[in-house]
Amino acid sequence: MRALLATILMAATLVAPVPAVAAPARPNVLLLLMDDARTGQTFAMPRALAWLRDHGTTYPNAMVSTPSCCPSRASILSGRYAHNHRVTQQAAVGRFDHTRSLQHELHTAGYRTAAVGKLFNTWDITQRPPYFDQWALTGGGYVDADFVVDGQATKAAYSTTFIGGQVNRYLDRYERDDAKPWFIYAGFTAPHAPQVPEPRYANLSYPWEGNPATREADRSDKPAYVRRFNRTQEQGAEERQGQLRTLRSVDDAVESIRRQLEARGELDNTLVILMSDNGKFWGEHGLQEKFMPYLQAERVPLLISWPGHVGKGSDPRLAANLDITPTVLAAAGLTPSYQVDGRNLLAPGDRSALLTEYWRDPANGAGIPPWASTYVPDRYRYTEIYDDTGAVTDREYYDLARDPWQLTNLLRDGSADNDPATGPLSAALARQRTCTGRTCP
Repeated sequence: MRALLATILMAATLVAPVPAVAAPARPNVLLLLMDDARTGQTFAMPRALAWLRDHGTTYPNAMVSTPSCCPSRASILSGRYAHNHRVTQQAAVGRFDHTRSLQHELHTAGYRTAAVGKLFNTWDITQRPPYFDQWALTGGGYVDADFVVDGQATKAAYSTTFIGGQVNRYLDRYERDDAKPWFIYAGFTAPHAPQVPEPRYANLSYPWEGNPATREADRSDKPAYVRRFNRTQEQGAEERQGQLRTLRSVDDAVESIRRQLEARGELDNTLVILMSDNGKFWGEHGLQEKFMPYLQAERVPLLISWPGHVGKGSDPRLAANLDITPTVLAAAGLTPSYQVDGRNLLAPGDRSALLTEYWRDPANGAGIPPWASTYVPDRYRYTEIYDDTGAVTDREYYDLARDPWQLTNLLRDGSADNDPATGPLSAALARQRTCTGRTCP
C-alpha cells in the first residue's frame, strides 16, 4: 500500500507541478524627442499633455547636462555625462560607444528596436545605427525631407507627420505577433530652426512679452563672448512663435501614436517619455541658439507616463537627460552592463546639483569658448570659462535665490563685498568635471 501511495504521489507531482510565479511583463518603451524645445512650450501640444501629463508625471525642473544637440542626445541614450561618453561636439558622434547605450542594453535583453527621425546631426542616415533592428532616419528639415527607411531612400512631404506614421508602422509590425517588447526612438526635427510650419498652423499667433532676461539692459557683468551677441526680444518672440507653430504638428503626430497604441491595447504596457535635447534662447541676455550656461538653453520639457507604475502629478526633483537610460532600464528590470552617471527616476532620491559642460565646437560657432558650471537649484550657479589650454579666463556666480534670471554676476558687479570664495567652488567643479557613476552630481 505504501509503495502504491508513493507511486500515486509521484505521478501527481509530474502532471501537476506547482505554478511558478510569473515575472512582471516588461513594458514597451517609446522615447519621443523634440529638437530645441525649452521648458514651457508644451502648452502648444494639448493632446500630448492630455495623454502624458494627465496620466503621468511632469518634471518641471528637468535639465540637460550639455546644451548642444549631439552631446545631449548621447547623454540621453547612454545615461552618461559628455566627459564620459566623449561626444563633446556635433561632429564627434564617431566617439560614441554603442555598446554602452540604451539601445544595446534593450536589444541584448530581447527587445525589438527601431530608430525614427533625427538621431544625431552628423549620422550617415544610410547606415543602420548599431543595435537598432529598423531605422527610418533623416538629417533634418520639414518639407520634402530626405529619409532613409531600412536602407531605402524616400521623401517625406512633411517630416513630423512622416515620423508619426513611421512609428505606427513599426509599432504595427512588432504587435502582429506581440512576441517581444519593443523600444522605439522617435526624434522630431521640430521645433528646430528654420521652422516651417504646416500651412494649417502657419498663421497661428503666439504673442509674447518677454521676461526680465530679454530686457537686460546692462550686460557689462557678462563674459566678453556673451556681449558680442545682440539678439532682441522681438527676434526672440518671432523665433518662439515659429517653434510653437511647428509643435502643433508634433502634437498631431503624438496623438496618432496614442491612438495606435490604444487600438493595439498597449497603452497601459508602454513607458512613454517626451523630452527635448536642449532648450533655446529667445533673446535672453542678448543671446540666440543655445550652447551657453544660462537656464533657457538647459531647461527642457520632460513627461513620463506608464499607467500603474508612474504616478500622476508634478515631480519637483532636479531631473536630467542623464536619467533617461537608467530609468528605462529599471522599468525593464535590467541592470546596466556599464557604469551610468544618471539616476533612476522611478526610485526615490534626489540630486542636489547638476554639472553642465560645453566644449568649443566650430559647428556651433568657434567664438563660444569651453565652459563648465555647477547648478544648485534655488541657491547658486558657478561657471568657469576656459581657453583652449584649459586655463580659466572668466567666472560667473549668480545668487539664484535672489536672481533666478541670472542678471547680476556677483563676481563682476563692481562690489567685492558680495563675492563668494571661488576656491572651494572651483575645486568642487574640477571634481565634477571628472566624475563617474555615483560620484557624479
